[in-house]
Amino acid sequence: MAIYGLCPHRYFPLAQGRIEGDTLVCGYHGFVFEADGKCSGIPSQGTGTGFCQPTYRIEERGPLCWIWMGDKDRCDPDLIPPYEDFGLGVEGWRYSSPNHFTIKARAQLLIDNLMDLTHLPYLHHHIAGGEAMKAMPMREEERERSYRLIRSGKLPWGGFHDMLWGSEHRYEGLADWESITDFYGPELIRTNMPLFVKVPGHEQVPPALGHLHILHGITPETATSSHYFGFANRNFRLDDEALDTFQLESDKKIRQQDIDAIEAIEPHVDAASQLQRELLVKSDGPAVKVRRRIARMLEAEA
Repeated sequence: MAIYGLCPHRYFPLAQGRIEGDTLVCGYHGFVFEADGKCSGIPSQGTGTGFCQPTYRIEERGPLCWIWMGDKDRCDPDLIPPYEDFGLGVEGWRYSSPNHFTIKARAQLLIDNLMDLTHLPYLHHHIAGGEAMKAMPMREEERERSYRLIRSGKLPWGGFHDMLWGSEHRYEGLADWESITDFYGPELIRTNMPLFVKVPGHEQVPPALGHLHILHGITPETATSSHYFGFANRNFRLDDEALDTFQLESDKKIRQQDIDAIEAIEPHVDAASQLQRELLVKSDGPAVKVRRRIARMLEAEA
């Protein structure tokens, strides 16, 4: 269980309290809360109270904790995205590079960013082959558990790929690649390093050129701030700690570039939208569809 984070007495953050046995003790005046949220101790008067702090169900699966903050009788663990899509908790895959950022911006700006990767050659210009992302052909799939966007195109080999897959797999010319983005909901989006489809000079894709899934966990903090959780999962070089280190540093650099851009946008969104209509182009199609999905979800909750 998770418990609402502010003490009802003076609204002090309970995260700054302490755990005693199975209880949570507020760090301000020592109010004691049981696991079910009941306030069982008030030191200043030597009693408890009938007051119950709101609690929320937690489902822990692998490295992730999922929280249900809606009506308790509608909690359905089957709504958690299918881990098999990105190999989490599956034999033959390696979890790596967990990281966390707090963004001073609304969650929707991050979702828009992840659904439109045409920013790659500009914002993340250090990544080899990014130029090909400017105008890659796209196709969509409506899946049972996600809205999927597949980009396809031809990409050259670069130094980034040397670090990821090894220079021994370098090729000349252009390879056929696909890049997949899955929107499972406003809380989780999966992107990946483009998947090899056909490699020049090879009858089939070398098995070492495996899959690298990048996961983006998004938790709104306020109307204009968000928690951003990231990690990766791969099915190659499973025992390579050096690759873990490279992946973490690369991931943090890329996410920070996204965050810097999003935080530069946030202060202007509301005022600018009153003065100028948002210019939407072809590459914004998937982001607009996702915005509409989220709007329908909000309407259904209301």
